[in-house]
Amino acid sequence: MCRNRFGVLDDLYNELVSEGIDDVKIIGINGYQYIDDSYECMICDPNWPCTNCDGPIILPWTQDVDEDEDGDGDVWEDWSATIRDFVIVGRNGEELARINLTYNNPDPDSTCGENYETIKNLILSFR
Repeated sequence: MCRNRFGVLDDLYNELVSEGIDDVKIIGINGYQYIDDSYECMICDPNWPCTNCDGPIILPWTQDVDEDEDGDGDVWEDWSATIRDFVIVGRNGEELARINLTYNNPDPDSTCGENYETIKNLILSFR
């Protein structure tokens, strides 16, 4: 089954929690340019017919906005983010690492789970 990347990150988060790791948080921020796109399958909304979901996602999903009205989403602009960027942020808000999940599919069924383990180990290395 092809699963969305946010769903895989949800699985990774749940795995970390099950291992007793409770100081790692993951949040999705939808780009401002995608504000009108459907997000129901991204978050596996149980009231929406999604074929790529095993169940609801517990990770928070929020929407970037354009408060300064320059036509770009403020968070994505401030962080120079592109679609599917996974940014690891330190306790003081500094960027520690960035992996683009378009080119590094985290699905454990892809690349024999190598990308999944690399991402997990990277997260753990910054704890």
